[in-house]
Amino acid sequence: MEHVPKFKMWLEDKEKRYILGKGTADLLLKIKELKSISEAANFYNISYAHAWRKIRAIEKSSGQEIISRTRGGKGGGHSELTPFGEKILSEYTQTKEVLEKCIKNL
Repeated sequence: MEHVPKFKMWLEDKEKRYILGKGTADLLLKIKELKSISEAANFYNISYAHAWRKIRAIEKSSGQEIISRTRGGKGGGHSELTPFGEKILSEYTQTKEVLEKCIKNL
């Protein structure tokens, strides 16, 4: 094949509101791995505030929290995905993998 097919994918809710795309999915994966919004933002070279705006936008459109935070202290704070956050990240990842396999087999 002379040209390689590519695609952009995102999740929407039933009212067609944007929920999750590649950039935010990558951010959520990194938060899950590092247990830190700040460190995940640094990894992607975006500000903490920008990372939070992305998270809040999803929470606002979905009406559900995707990150739970524990404030710092002696052991330091950490962030992790809520069950809903895990669910939408899993839906995004699994769907993307299926689509990539379909395109690869063209």
